[in-house]
Amino acid sequence: MVENQIKELIPYLKKRGLRITPQRILILKTIISLKNHPSAEDIHRELPYISLATIYNNIKLFVKLGILNELPYGNGISKFELFKSNHYHVICESCGKIVDFNYPNLKEVEQVASKLTNYHIHNHKLQIYGLCSECKD
Repeated sequence: MVENQIKELIPYLKKRGLRITPQRILILKTIISLKNHPSAEDIHRELPYISLATIYNNIKLFVKLGILNELPYGNGISKFELFKSNHYHVICESCGKIVDFNYPNLKEVEQVASKLTNYHIHNHKLQIYGLCSECKD
């Protein structure tokens, strides 16, 4: 599965003029394989031979290109995920764990916001906060 996702991403990266380096591939593979919204530090723990600065620089680039979503929730440390549309997040207020929450897209909220504010709405984000099963015990 990880290899298939990487194969899909490589043409996207090339199309945007990015060199396909072993470090970039390893960073993406690690993000995919961790599956738990890793921070840059989590990625670095898995890839200690790649400098933290290189990891941060590549993550910033991937976010800018729309490959990754940055999730700046919880304890002030950003976490990351491969871009996926139409999902929300449940965040533990104690440990910062983030879980994907799939629910039908709330387009009607955007329409109401647009009518009430006269803004042209592009998208929205929904975060739900609580305590995960480990922290509530």
